[in-house]
Amino acid sequence: METYAKLMIDFLPTAPDDAWLWFACDSNYDGNGELISWMIEQPSCPEAAALAIYWYSGAGYYAQYQTREQVPKFGQVTFDVLQTLQQRLLGGFYRKTAVGFDPSNDPTPIGSLIGPGYDWVAAKPASQSLPSGVRDAVPGTNFGAMNMPEGWVEGMPPEIDAVLEQEYTEEEEI
Repeated sequence: METYAKLMIDFLPTAPDDAWLWFACDSNYDGNGELISWMIEQPSCPEAAALAIYWYSGAGYYAQYQTREQVPKFGQVTFDVLQTLQQRLLGGFYRKTAVGFDPSNDPTPIGSLIGPGYDWVAAKPASQSLPSGVRDAVPGTNFGAMNMPEGWVEGMPPEIDAVLEQEYTEEEEI
């Protein structure tokens, strides 16, 4: 994943705002910790992408815990990330753009591409305890992975996907 993270970190700073959201909504979150950590550290990250990362990272599940100590050990790092994201989202750390995200009406949540309109907030009862600033929509155009240009895969543009496919092919030949 080092190549993947490096290529995306090189790409995103000059990418259109919607590319950040496409990554947030279509990425495979397993093994993407390095890239996601980088994204949420960037004040240039669009607010909509940060909010999508917040919900896709399990905000609804972790809302049942009030403190880090209550969280099972396996989830404490994710809890910390969510706390940081929440603080930054509520504090206006991320860049406002024309791209929006509505956690109550996600047009293309992972695994539900045939069922747009997923409500992350209602999915877990504990989500109601989260501050309204992370339950409410970020205003703007609310589109998701179904709007990615042709050739994009898991939030990656075709040129990055091609490099990774070549790398995987070379590794298999060894």
